[in-house]
Amino acid sequence: MARRKKPGTPGKTTIPSNVVSSVTKRLLAAFVEMEFNQDFTLFIVAQQSYLYIEVVRHPLGCGPGCAPTSPPSPSNHTPLGRLRHVSGDEWEHHPYRWADEDWDPRDPDHGTPEELLARIMVGYVGR
Repeated sequence: MARRKKPGTPGKTTIPSNVVSSVTKRLLAAFVEMEFNQDFTLFIVAQQSYLYIEVVRHPLGCGPGCAPTSPPSPSNHTPLGRLRHVSGDEWEHHPYRWADEDWDPRDPDHGTPEELLARIMVGYVGR
């Protein structure tokens, strides 16, 4: 069974563009600061009222600055979850559940985008 697609029209979002831009920059900077960029490339996709968090693992022996032979296609992205803006700088994380091949809205984790990204990546890498 193929994993569930993100709902809505790609690239269409209800999140203000300045918030998408700001949070995307913050998440990319935090990803590098936490050194997850050594093994992964982070993709943030704004769609509907969410920022979808996806990663692609670098080929073995290919770290930051390494040029893969071809760019990763969206079908190679591993969905880790989605972030929804709650208020101010608080967001909630809905994890991607592989068993259901869907995002789990029950009991979302709350925090800043950077805190949630750290928890998401530690949970993913620790599997």
